[in-house]
Amino acid sequence: MPDLFKKDLLRLIPLIPLCLSTQVRGETAPDMEQLPAVYVSGAITINPNIAEPSDRRQAPSADGGDFLRQLNGVSLGRFGGRGLEPIIRGQSQTRLNVLLDGAYIHGGCPNRMDPPTSWAAIETYESVRVLKGVQSLIHGGGGSGGTVLFERDTRSLAEDWGIHGRLSAVGSDNGARYDILGDVVASKESGYIRTFAQIKDAGNYEDGKGREIRSAYDHQQAGLVLGWTPTRSRLLEFTYERNDFSDALYPGAGMDSPEEEGDIYRLRYEDELELGDIKVNAYLGDVDHVMNNFDLRTPPNYTAGPKAGRPMLRETPTTSRTMGFRAMLSTGFHGTDLEYGLDLQSNERNAVLDNRESGTRALSFLWPDAAIRQYGIFAEATTSLSENGRIKYGLRVDYVKRAARKADHKPAMASPDTAYHTYYGIRADAAGNETNIGGLLRYTHELTPEITAFAGLSRSVRTADATELFMNKWNNADPTQRWVGNPGLAPEKHYQIDIGFARRSRWYEISASFFHDEVSDYILRDTARGQSGILLSDNADIYRNVDARLNGVELDGWLALGGGMELTGSLAHVRATNTSDGDRPIAQTPPVNGRFGIDYDADHWRLGTQLRFALEQDRIDAWSSQEVGRTGGWVVFDIRGTYRVHDAFHLFAGIDNLLNKTYAEHTSRANLLDPAAIKVNEPGRVFWVKARAEF
Repeated sequence: MPDLFKKDLLRLIPLIPLCLSTQVRGETAPDMEQLPAVYVSGAITINPNIAEPSDRRQAPSADGGDFLRQLNGVSLGRFGGRGLEPIIRGQSQTRLNVLLDGAYIHGGCPNRMDPPTSWAAIETYESVRVLKGVQSLIHGGGGSGGTVLFERDTRSLAEDWGIHGRLSAVGSDNGARYDILGDVVASKESGYIRTFAQIKDAGNYEDGKGREIRSAYDHQQAGLVLGWTPTRSRLLEFTYERNDFSDALYPGAGMDSPEEEGDIYRLRYEDELELGDIKVNAYLGDVDHVMNNFDLRTPPNYTAGPKAGRPMLRETPTTSRTMGFRAMLSTGFHGTDLEYGLDLQSNERNAVLDNRESGTRALSFLWPDAAIRQYGIFAEATTSLSENGRIKYGLRVDYVKRAARKADHKPAMASPDTAYHTYYGIRADAAGNETNIGGLLRYTHELTPEITAFAGLSRSVRTADATELFMNKWNNADPTQRWVGNPGLAPEKHYQIDIGFARRSRWYEISASFFHDEVSDYILRDTARGQSGILLSDNADIYRNVDARLNGVELDGWLALGGGMELTGSLAHVRATNTSDGDRPIAQTPPVNGRFGIDYDADHWRLGTQLRFALEQDRIDAWSSQEVGRTGGWVVFDIRGTYRVHDAFHLFAGIDNLLNKTYAEHTSRANLLDPAAIKVNEPGRVFWVKARAEF
C-alpha cells in the first residue's frame, strides 16, 4: 500500500464509529454484567505500582517511558526529545519485559532511539502496571528488573451503548508545541468499534541556562479496535495501530532519524470454558527505521586522506519484526487459582551502516539478519493457606534459538564473523540454543486489617538480545569506534529476594520494599582491555559475562491532612556492582532519587506542587564508554492545577521546573553536539496547558 494512501486512510479512521452506530450513550446491554468499579486507592497496594494515563495530577508525557517516571523506583535515560529509556531497580533494556496491550515490540534502532515504551501512545491506554522484580511468570521469560504492562480495556468502555469518547489538546512553550488526541468508541449489544488518532509536534527545548537542546520530532498515530461480544464471556478483538515519526533529533547520538514507522497488529480471544477461562493473544509488530548524519544536521568532514574536507555521509536503514503468541488457561480448585499455558516470541532484525557517498555501499552489518525465537511454557498458582495468608508459586521453561544469517557476508569493512573472531575467537554459530528455567515463590500475609507484608524468592533467566550477541559496528580503522557483540554470551541468571510491607489507615499509607539480586553471567557492555575471553586490548566496545549484585530499597507514603489536603512522598535507591572485577560499579546506575508533593482538592478544582530530586552520583564505572561521568544532585519544583468546568470538560495547567533549574539525569547520554552541556540536559522551565472534553 502506498505510504500516502496509508496515511490518508489513517486520517479517516476516527470517523468510522460515527457511521456505524445509532444507539445513544447511556444504554447498557441487558445481558452484559455490570462489573464493579475498581479503585486503586481503595486497597492496600504494595508492588506493583499502578498508574492511570488519564490521572489529572500528571503532566503531559512525551511517550510511555516519560510517563513511567512518575512511579517510584523508575528512572529515565535521555538522548533526545522522545525515546526515553526506563530503568527499574537499576535495570533497563531487555532486562525489562514491556508489553503494549499484550504485544512485545522491539524497536528498530541499534542505539535505542526507540525503546518499546516509545511506541506507547500513552493516553490511548486505560492503565499502566509496573511489576517490579519478578512477581509473575506468565508475561514472558527474563524480566529480572520488572514487567511493564500498558493495558487497554475497550470492552469496559463499550458497556455504555452508543457513541462516546474524548478529545484532548495540550500546548507548551518549551519543547512540545501541541499534542491533539481523539478517542471514540461506538458499541452495540454484539460488538464495538474504537478508533483513536493523535498528532504531536515538538520543537527543540531549552535547558535551564537557555541552551537549545536538539530534541524536536513529529509524531502521528492512529488505531482501530474491532470487538465481537456474542456473549458476556466471549470476546474476539482485533487491533491495528500505525505510528509515524519524522524529523527526530538526538543530541546524544551521532545521527538523527528523519523517518520511522511502525505497524502493530493484535488478535485476542477470551472465553469461559468448562475446564476454565481461556485467553489467546497473537501479535505482529513491524518497524522500519532510518537514521543518518546529513538530513537533519551538518555531517562531519574527512580530516585526512584523499577525501579530506569532504563530508562524511553515513546512513543506517533498519527493520525489526516481532511476532508472538500466548495461550493461557485459568482454573480454580480447593482454594487454589491456577494459570498455565504457552507462548512464543520471534524477533528478526536487520541494520546496515551505509556509505552514502558511494550510493548505498554497506560499510558494516550492524544487525546481520539477527533472529531470536523463544518458546515458553509456564504454570503459576496462588493458594490460600489461611484466611490471611496466600502463597504464589510457579515454574517457567523457555527454549531459545539464536542465529545471525548474514554473519559471513562481507561488507566494505569487516564481516560480522571476522569481528567476532577478532575479539572473541569465535563465530556467529557459537550462539547455540538455550533451555532456560525460571521459578517463583511468593508469600503474602495480612498481619492486621491495616498491615500487609510479603516475601518473595525467584530465579529468572534472560537470554542475550540481538545487539549483545551480534552487533558489528566496524566502520573505520579506529578501534575505539568499534562496537562488537559476543555470540558466546551465556544467559543471565538472576536469583532475587524481595520483602516488604504496607500499612494503610483512613488517614495515611506507608509502604516499603527491599530487594537483593545475585546475578550469574551478568551481560556487561565493557571496553576491550584483554580481560578473560577478550583477545584484544584496544578499548573497543565489547560484551562479556561477569557476576553482579544489585540491591536497593523503595519507600512510599501518603498522609491526609484534612480539609482536602494531602502529602505524598517516595524514595528509591539501588546499588549495582560487578563482583567479578573487585566490586566495580556498574555503569548507568541511578542515584538516590525521590519526590514529595502536597495537593489541595476542592469541589471543582485541584492545586498541587511537587518537589523532585536526585542526590549526587559519584559511584561510576570510569572504564565504561557508557558512563558520561559523575552527576551532581538536583532539586526541581513543579506546580499544576485542574479546574472542572463540567463533568465532561476539564482544564489543566502547570509549570514544570518552576525555578528553571539546569540539570540532567545521571543515566542520560553525553551531548555530542554541545560539549559544554556534557549530558543531554532536561528541559528548563515549561509552561503547559491542557483541555479535555468527554462526550
